[in-house]
Formats: sequence, structure tokens, C-alpha cells
Amino acid sequence: SLTDDGLTILAERCISLETLIIANCRNLTDETLKALGTYSHQLKKLDSTLCSQFTDVGFLAMAQGCHLLQRLDLEDCTAITDETLKHLADNCPQLQILTLSRCEQITDEGIRYLSSSVSAQENLRVLELDNCPTITDVSIDRLLACQNLRRLDIFDCQQISKNAVKKIQTHFPDLNIHAYFAPRTPTQANRRTRSCPFCCCTLCPACAPSCCTIA
Repeated sequence: SLTDDGLTILAERCISLETLIIANCRNLTDETLKALGTYSHQLKKLDSTLCSQFTDVGFLAMAQGCHLLQRLDLEDCTAITDETLKHLADNCPQLQILTLSRCEQITDEGIRYLSSSVSAQENLRVLELDNCPTITDVSIDRLLACQNLRRLDIFDCQQISKNAVKKIQTHFPDLNIHAYFAPRTPTQANRRTRSCPFCCCTLCPACAPSCCTIA
């Protein structure tokens, strides 16, 4: 039942706030993000999972004031577009962990904005893109510029191919990739294979959850 009024008061009176978790506070709007951008200049971590009323306008206001942001969770913020990634790339040079799962309007263009920024190339360590249906192999190629990337989640990104995953894994041997590929319709030929049909691994004796991690 939290509202923008309450969060505005919090931001205004707690100017040293570094971590704010407002996941599933669905009544909040861009007014909350504007308040954070105005008052919360020390903010380092924001979890806004399922804050479905947040838009690009709000994240522009937040990014312009929260330059110390290191971790941002935007899972299920379904109203945002590539513009939010542009704002983050331009204004949040210390961003290390970014979650964009189920942000279905994010496209390859947004990843281009992000990966072309010097800050992301130097600092981005974790990127979660689960269930982003328009992300393609183009984005994987763009991420080759992010030299310190350590984890990439791309579950159910159906336009990303195994070849693209193998390419970035070869480029970054220490990169931890969480990927899932829907199984093909069984045939007589592939029913007898011991390869896991659910992920990138080719040596799994059985489909175990751990086999969906490439390390």
C-alpha cells in the first residue's frame, strides 16, 4: 500500500540512503523515481522488481541524480524501453549489476546503448536478460565489449542461438552463462542422444538444473 507520497518523504528526509528495496510496490509511479533523483544522491542499490508503473521518464530523472548507482533490478518493469538503458549508460558510470528480466520492450538497440558506454565496458559485471523476446545474437556480439562481464543470464531468449553463446564463452572463458534452449520435437535420431535437449551443454548424462550453467 506504499504510495509516492511516502517514498518522497523518505527520500527527502533520508538523504544518505544507499539501498532501497521496493519490489512489488505496484502503486508507485515515476514520482517516486523523480524524488530519488532529486534527493537520494548516495543511492547505490535499487530493487524495483514488479513496479510496473515506472517508465523511461522516471528512470531519466532518477539516473540524472543517482550517479553512484551500482546495482539496479528492473525485473518486470514492463513499461520501460531502450530509452531507460540510454539514460543509465549516460548517467550511471558505476553500474555493475543490471537485471532486465521480462522487460519485453528492451531490444538490441538498448543493449547497444549500454555496451557502447565506457562505464559498462569497464564496470558491468552481471547482466540478466531472461525472457526478453526481442534480444538476438546482435546483443551478444555487442556484449563482447564489456571486458569485466562475469555473469550473463539469457533464459528463454528465443532469438539467441547456441552459436552466439559459444562465441561469447570462447571470448570470455570465465564468463558464467545461464542459458536455456527449448527442446526440439523428438525424432528417432535424437531420442537416443545423451546430450541435454534443454541447454547448451553437450555432455550432460541427464537433464539436471546445474547443466544449464556454463562455467
